[in-house]
Amino acid sequence: MAYTEQRTDSDGRTGYIGRFRVDGRLRSTRRFTVKREALAEARRQEEAGKHAEWVDPASSRVTVAQWFATWQESRVDRAPRTIEAERERFRSLVEPAFGDRPLRQVTHEDVARWAATMTSPTTGETASPARRRDAARLLVALLDAAVDARRLRTNPARTPSGKVPTLPRAPKTKPHRYLSHEQLRRVADAAASPQTRTLVLLTALTGLRWGEVSALTVADVDPLRRRVRVTKAFTRLDDGTLLLGDTKTHARREVPLPATLVDAVAVQAAGRAPADLLFTGTRGGPLRRESFDRSAFRPAVGAAGRAVHSLREALGLPGSGLYDDGVVTAVRRLQSDGGIEPTGVCDPTTWSLVSDADRAHRDRRTPALTRGEKASRTRLLNALSRTTLGPGAEDFDTLTLHDLRHTAASLAISGGATVKAVQRMLGHESPVLTLSTYAGLFEDDLDALGDTMSAAFQAAAVGPGLAPGGSGAPAEATASVTAIGAGGRARAAV
Repeated sequence: MAYTEQRTDSDGRTGYIGRFRVDGRLRSTRRFTVKREALAEARRQEEAGKHAEWVDPASSRVTVAQWFATWQESRVDRAPRTIEAERERFRSLVEPAFGDRPLRQVTHEDVARWAATMTSPTTGETASPARRRDAARLLVALLDAAVDARRLRTNPARTPSGKVPTLPRAPKTKPHRYLSHEQLRRVADAAASPQTRTLVLLTALTGLRWGEVSALTVADVDPLRRRVRVTKAFTRLDDGTLLLGDTKTHARREVPLPATLVDAVAVQAAGRAPADLLFTGTRGGPLRRESFDRSAFRPAVGAAGRAVHSLREALGLPGSGLYDDGVVTAVRRLQSDGGIEPTGVCDPTTWSLVSDADRAHRDRRTPALTRGEKASRTRLLNALSRTTLGPGAEDFDTLTLHDLRHTAASLAISGGATVKAVQRMLGHESPVLTLSTYAGLFEDDLDALGDTMSAAFQAAAVGPGLAPGGSGAPAEATASVTAIGAGGRARAAV
């Protein structure tokens, strides 16, 4: 039971402290000048202890920076990249505003003002919405942990109902880019090495993340079962260090290995031990994303993405990104003049004729190309000489390595894959994430679904029971309605 004690300080002033028990220990309130106020506070603290809501005032005196260090020590199971990102975010955005402030002095108004106006440490300007949102989420999580540790009674970053109104509005993400099967083949064919070709196709047909595909070993690929086991991933830290650990969701999965890639993967794995990496850098170590993107992927995408325009330019046609009838006619003429079958399809044999035509065309150009421009043009046509273009082919904008993962989702969905199958292939934690990420692709299927349902309904209606004209109800349905009208009650067929 709560009670009070009288205390006299060194100056001779008399005061009162409240005494109460929580968790079996006798504790004290701060000093009051009025006895009833000390008793009321002691009773409030004791009641809070009975409902597991009591917070030791001493534990909330630690600063936000001290509590962040303690909190980080308990998160050793998190991915190293996650820990590194949290530390950078705290150091640059959270600590300048709250680092030296005790936990109990953080107020909701302070957090709201900071979330709206936090500045970048490098430029001194307001941080981007994405940075502000991530930093605000970090502070909310940090204060939630303080509540769980009973250092705070409530989270000052949340409203009494638990909402977080201080989060900046989510930034608009850039639209996903998807390749068609033809465009994907074009990128793969434009690749300068078999390894690049195999890696591009494997990523775009299985949806593996870069960290996952670069960490694959020979043993992870089972060509007999046509399965790829995804058990680990590389993570790159800001200092360039590569760490081998769990996948992003800390879960293992298997994805199907397309039959068209079995031979290419077998060639890639030839001469390697089961524990060796399937894809490697020039010195045999892990393949780094930056190096692969700069030296292999971007050149292939750049050439394939403007292949139709390059072909039209070489043939002296007006600039466009579509392989239309004009291109077909020009290619057939070129093939006939070159003594090959005029198919209208620009295959590797035809590209050699295109290169000759381009060389003759650029020699007549005004102004003439520089030596460097001629070399660049030659490299472009050499890359395109491995590709095949046909009527209807279109150019596409540049894309990133991660867009190959989006392409895998797009191709799977257009091929009729269910949400669950796409979720398992991509390694999403739930189908909800798959739907929210690729909702637009599934919505595109609604038109096809409507046509399918309509066709099935019309097909089912064809027969002797169909009413005249093909648009009425079947005869048995009409009879059923008549019976109900004449006899009162009738059992409906299900």
